[in-house]
Amino acid sequence: MKKLFNYAFLSAIALTGATMFTACSSSEDSTASTEEQNPNFNPVTNEVLTKFVFSVSTGNQATTRQSSSATQATTSETFRGITNAALFTYKLTGDPTGDGKHLPAATTADKYIDLGSPVASATISNTNSHRVLEMSLPINTNTMLFYGKAPEGTASSAEATKGYSAYDLYGHLDAYTLAGGTGDDAGKDISAANFELGKRMTAANKTKYEEIKKLLGGVLTCIINTKIANGDHVALSAGTYGVDVATTDYPAVVNWYDYANNNNTSPVETTHELYPLEKKLADVYNALTTIQQSTGELRAGYGTAILHTIQDAWSVINSVKCATPFSKGEAVAKKMAELIHNEINTYFDGTVPVSGDNKGGAVSDVTFKAVNAMMTAFNADTAWPTATHPTVSSIESEDLTKFPMAYSVPSGAAHYDWKSETKTFEYVTDYSTASVGGAGGFTVDSYFYPAELLYFGNSPLRVSGTEHKEPTYPNGVDNWKTDASWTTDWVKDSHVVSTTRSVAMRNNINYGSALLKTTVGYKTLTLKDNNHAIQKAKDSSLADSDEPDKEITVNATSFQLVGLVIGGQYKKVGWDFTPKTSDNSQGYVYDKAIPEGAEAIPGTVNTASTPNYTLLFDNYKAGDVAQDVVYVALELRNNTGQDFYGKHNLIRNGDSFYLIGKLDPANYTSATTPVALPWSNLSQKSNDHPLPPYNADGTSKQVVRVFMQDFMTTANFWFGENSLHEALLTVPDLRHSSLTLGLSVDMNWSTGITFSDVILGQ
Repeated sequence: MKKLFNYAFLSAIALTGATMFTACSSSEDSTASTEEQNPNFNPVTNEVLTKFVFSVSTGNQATTRQSSSATQATTSETFRGITNAALFTYKLTGDPTGDGKHLPAATTADKYIDLGSPVASATISNTNSHRVLEMSLPINTNTMLFYGKAPEGTASSAEATKGYSAYDLYGHLDAYTLAGGTGDDAGKDISAANFELGKRMTAANKTKYEEIKKLLGGVLTCIINTKIANGDHVALSAGTYGVDVATTDYPAVVNWYDYANNNNTSPVETTHELYPLEKKLADVYNALTTIQQSTGELRAGYGTAILHTIQDAWSVINSVKCATPFSKGEAVAKKMAELIHNEINTYFDGTVPVSGDNKGGAVSDVTFKAVNAMMTAFNADTAWPTATHPTVSSIESEDLTKFPMAYSVPSGAAHYDWKSETKTFEYVTDYSTASVGGAGGFTVDSYFYPAELLYFGNSPLRVSGTEHKEPTYPNGVDNWKTDASWTTDWVKDSHVVSTTRSVAMRNNINYGSALLKTTVGYKTLTLKDNNHAIQKAKDSSLADSDEPDKEITVNATSFQLVGLVIGGQYKKVGWDFTPKTSDNSQGYVYDKAIPEGAEAIPGTVNTASTPNYTLLFDNYKAGDVAQDVVYVALELRNNTGQDFYGKHNLIRNGDSFYLIGKLDPANYTSATTPVALPWSNLSQKSNDHPLPPYNADGTSKQVVRVFMQDFMTTANFWFGENSLHEALLTVPDLRHSSLTLGLSVDMNWSTGITFSDVILGQ
């Protein structure tokens, strides 16, 4: 999100009468004498014709927001304008009066005024910040609500080439509903207000997404269930397999998984431990199927991660396929490797060394076959292990290397599990999110676009019996909220009467959206991966000094920020831009429009990256309860030129991975010391701009949460020495399975001891 908060604050709204008369100090609505009444007062409708005037701060003036940590992102951008604007008027009552109050709860308005698009782009400046619209206001109006949003933007050709849509750049809402109601109250009942984050996955793309999941999971399943049976159960000749093997020398059915038995014994010679070639098959099988769901492992299932997994597995299989067996067990293992190779080659292309000096070497240049060919093969593949064989359709034209990112969701939206009961790989649909906050129930439909740039005003009024021309209004948001800036004919916290000529909202209009400012940097340039813990888990006998973590020296190109996945976002907010309390769900805002410059992490310590900005909804949690901790996942790409171990497994060079940051409103981090964050630290005066939610008297409840409308939350994330220990979204490590023992037979006798001049008989 690079264009969202680079604009000015809307500073104020004013209402001006059409003619000049002396102000009436009475609180009565229409009891003044005829000569004192405004000629634009309509006694039939009990409304006063006025001019609607609002003032916008373009950023070079002081703002209503808290100085350095909660101001607009930059001051150099052109104001985008305001559209879909509306005004709701209220006659609040109270003891002794409702004047000077803020609307505390959703209720039906006295009047709804559609303002349309009151300000065009670039029409507001510091010296000319007023715009005027005429309208009629009900007598006794003492509080108003204002809503609006920035016009939708467009992506440039360069941005589109990078894969960014206008929604990625400017945010998107699926719903922007201001009010409901029926009959005379139609369009006035703000309890029906609904602002809803835009779901990233469309119905059409969801259909494709599910079919691709089925295909990729099915392909992996068919490969892992390769077996020797039926026509493949044949006698093996020594000329090809190194050892003669009759069909009676090994079982009629040998499954790949038979090599991964708990006894570590050969499936061919059941009293013998696994031979080296058999051990390779067992290691690959175990690496592919051992996914630590209970500890939160996310096995990467996006397109390029699948290619890396297949390339690594195929390399090991090729080494077995091209080996020279030394036993019947190894000869059968070689036959099994041939069948696995054939199964892989049904769905993937690659450069497979089968002859010459590199015979049995690593496979390279692995790609998906044409999708229609993969579909045809899978739909007829008898290697499927269960009775019901799924059929894949409708994805012939899809590019699997861009799955699922082509559907505007992160790579982490595609990960898979192994179902040992059915021996199938299944892409996760309803998954636990313990690693990134939340208890579960999240699906690909839980990813949303960032919010749009929204405006909200809830304010009592200033009124005057004098018609004020545009230049007489205070200019700038600080002036607007300062009583001394207003001429003495203005009455603060009052209401509209028949003699009122000018009316102004007392408070500035502020953002209804929240903003997250994100930076990333290094606390050290030497990072350690998780090698020791991974190897220790495999072999508990390792000493603490054995298998140390790999040390990776990083620079400005080592890791690239690809996106942000921000948890704890409620899908819907209501009239006051706090989450609705019913028919609501949480999900992730995914921001992939990382601006140029913010993608790079500076290669010097304690140096933050260029900021990235993301528009969000307020995440207030209703009731007298602790506010939610929010987890932010940094989506990063490994450009170090080497593989390293993450939390559970391997992060391949070129692959994406995730690191999680925790934002706890109860432990706000100032420097290095976690401290409680009192409301007073936010520099937001209650009488200046009472932030929702409201008490019954219209004052702010002043609850600190991670994301608050009109506030910018700053999260400065840092790589520590051991941060890579927690890297998520990994692939299986198959590298150790590729190790080959080289044997050489020397046909020459070596020279031994030489005895010379041996005289017989002595």
